[in-house]
Amino acid sequence: MKLGDVLKKEREKKGVSVEDTAAHLKVSKEHYEAMEAGESPAETWGPLLAQIAIKLETPTARLLADSGRFEDTEKGKCGGLIAKHRQRRELSADQMAEHLEISKDEYEAIEAGNSELEEYGPQFLGFAELIEQPVFNLFYPCGLPFQELDDYP
Repeated sequence: MKLGDVLKKEREKKGVSVEDTAAHLKVSKEHYEAMEAGESPAETWGPLLAQIAIKLETPTARLLADSGRFEDTEKGKCGGLIAKHRQRRELSADQMAEHLEISKDEYEAIEAGNSELEEYGPQFLGFAELIEQPVFNLFYPCGLPFQELDDYP
């Protein structure tokens, strides 16, 4: 499965239209349709965000906004929250980059707020609120990474 498949299935299960979903997320219909089609950077950033949350032992929503709420997200703030939680766990940027299997420069760009996570992270949170589920469940439906699933109930 792709993350887009999970988004589509959960949106349809809740009976929410593509247009209403896009409006809630404050993105164009085309942007959301690309996410659902599995043709967007969301496919990369969703699993990466999940791995960050796991390593930092922090609820995914708290990596996106201090309050954990979509309405409180701000572009450019996710990286700082991730850095704050990494420091609280006494982990180095090198350790995080190694865990995520990305370069130190790529990881530093995340913490500096210079990555596409700043765009897609809040959208994941907004979507999760729309379907009334924790953000992490988007990436681990049924407790397994979505990439390992063919389907789920």
